[in-house]
Amino acid sequence: MSPIQPGGRATRNTPSTKQLALSCITAATLLIAANPLNAQESSSALPPGMITYQTVKLADGVYGFIPPEDNTPFVSGNSVAIIGDDSVLVVDSGHSPTTTARIIAEIKQLTDKPVRFLVNTHWHPDHNAGNGLYQEAFPGLAIVSTPATREGIVNLIPKKELKEETVTRVRKLLDQGPSDGKPLDAETRKYYEKTLPQLEAFMPELKMANHVAPTITFDSRLTVYLGKREVQVMFLGRGNTEGDAVIYVPDSKVLMTGDLVVYPVPYPYGSFFGEWIETMKKIEAIDATTIVPGHGPVMHDKQYLDLEIALLEATVAQASDAFKRGLTVEQAVKEVELTALRKRFVGDDPDRAQVFDKGYMPVAVKRAYREAKEGPLHDED
Repeated sequence: MSPIQPGGRATRNTPSTKQLALSCITAATLLIAANPLNAQESSSALPPGMITYQTVKLADGVYGFIPPEDNTPFVSGNSVAIIGDDSVLVVDSGHSPTTTARIIAEIKQLTDKPVRFLVNTHWHPDHNAGNGLYQEAFPGLAIVSTPATREGIVNLIPKKELKEETVTRVRKLLDQGPSDGKPLDAETRKYYEKTLPQLEAFMPELKMANHVAPTITFDSRLTVYLGKREVQVMFLGRGNTEGDAVIYVPDSKVLMTGDLVVYPVPYPYGSFFGEWIETMKKIEAIDATTIVPGHGPVMHDKQYLDLEIALLEATVAQASDAFKRGLTVEQAVKEVELTALRKRFVGDDPDRAQVFDKGYMPVAVKRAYREAKEGPLHDED
């Protein structure tokens, strides 16, 4: 069986992209003809998902900048430019400042109207490392988010973003092996051998990143008018993070979800599973015909949203049941069984299988088990 393919297009995803970018971080459809700006090759060791993207015309005056899916530890979130009669609103500013600079140059080619608003969907750094570049390029820019997202950008990114020490630890791990004296298994060694040059290549990008904090926050809903064009910015509830924003353009029925929706496997790190399910149902109720997830290709139906809800519900139900039966969290991780859903997400793709098995299952079950034990959570660890 093949996994659901949004918009009829299959792509391949990175086994642990956000896990190393958030786990490295914590420990470590109409395509425009290829523009030289976004099609150019780079000699950098950074993966394609960090340095290339496709420009997708989502509707009249609405353009998506969509990175490819690849099997690396680093990702950059999707970005969207919404062009109105007198100004532009951009959703998310990416992870690689070099790539963000190219997107800004392309926006200036698409329109002579200034970017007046930049919305950060959530605090994870792969969605806001380019904030400073937008602020420099467009004086007077308003950066918009929920209060929780602003708090995360100000207080969590400095603690959790990749640091030089992480690169040193990976080098030491490859040279000397784990501290317990056991040798690295072949799969783990291969993973870190692939990761190390990417870590080293990412450090100059990281030094250029400027996660400027939002200047405007909203609690539940903010309506922005770009001349006559209306853009709705909404907080529908906690989910992937404490402060996820979704953005909707009513005249074109284009919806941007941030990482509440991620293809081909959701990111469960520090998430709020019970509330995430309810937030997803509110997203499904929006009259959208084009959906831009936080990562992954543009979607034109809600099949994948249904699948993601089914996964979240099954995770919560089984983790909760494990807790009620007195199992430990370690036992719950081993016992929760999502084989049928796993097949729908990964198909026969071994890289997607690794994402699901190592990036989703243990993290999601532990988080859902904590919710069953403690009630609503108040951290994103």
